[in-house]
Parts: sequence; structure tokens; C-alpha cells
Amino acid sequence: MKTIVLLMSIGLLGWWTVVVPLQVIVAAVSYARGQWRLAGFSLAALALAVAGVGAARMVVDWHPDGFGQVGLVLPSGHSALAVVAVGTLALLAGPGRPRLRIAAAVATVLAVAWVMTLGGHTLGDVVVGLGLGGLSVLVAGLVSGLFRPFADRRVPQP
Repeated sequence: MKTIVLLMSIGLLGWWTVVVPLQVIVAAVSYARGQWRLAGFSLAALALAVAGVGAARMVVDWHPDGFGQVGLVLPSGHSALAVVAVGTLALLAGPGRPRLRIAAAVATVLAVAWVMTLGGHTLGDVVVGLGLGGLSVLVAGLVSGLFRPFADRRVPQP
């Protein structure tokens, strides 16, 4: 019983009624503290995930035979929102112990994926949703300036 309650609680990280207020609160508090990049990341990741899943579903629905008949997946918005929520929480954890943050984020996302798969989504739905959420977090991080993949790479001067 305790395991099911824990998994369902983790699964709530994929519900829009939990993630949207969480992202808005993080953005408001970050903005109030002068952390512009984190505030921008929080809202941008949410908007990109919602737009990405919506666009992917529209593409699937435009298929003349319908997605169910041709085996196309319907991306899981719950999984995409879970990645956004967990990504934001990992950023809030601070710069210490990055491997621990990554391991905790991966474990939480996998738990959400398992709950979503048991809850009616196919494995393909969940994988595409996780991918769209991850892409949203990456793009939001690049746009907001929180992720700078080439900032530390400097060419040594002779």
C-alpha cells in the first residue's frame, strides 16, 4: 500500500494542476529575489512543454487514418510536465552535488514514466512525452542563459 501511495504521489508531478502553479511560484519567487534567469527558465520550460506536446498531438491528429489505426503515438503531456517539474526542482537544489541531483531527477522521471504507463499511456506515448519535456528544459535553459555549454571552453593563448 505504501508503495502505491508513493508512486501516485510521484505521478502527481505530471499533472498540470500541480506543475503549472509550481512553475509560476518558482518564477515569482525567483523574480522577487532578482534571479531573472531562473524565473525565465521556469516559465519558458512550461510554455515550451505545453506547446511541444500540443503541436505533436496536432500532427498526429492530422493523419488521415487517425493515430490509433497507423500505430502513431499520442505524446504524454503528463510525462513532459514531469520532466519540467523535476528539472526545475533540480535547479533549485543548488550547485552542490550535481551527480546526486541528476540521479534523483532520473529516478523521479522514471517513476513518473512507470506510473503513466500503468495509468493508460503506452510506452511510446511516455517516451515521446519525456523527450519533448527534456527538449523543453534544454531549450529553456539555453534561452534563459542557465545552460551555457560552451562558456567554459576557452582556447589557450600561447
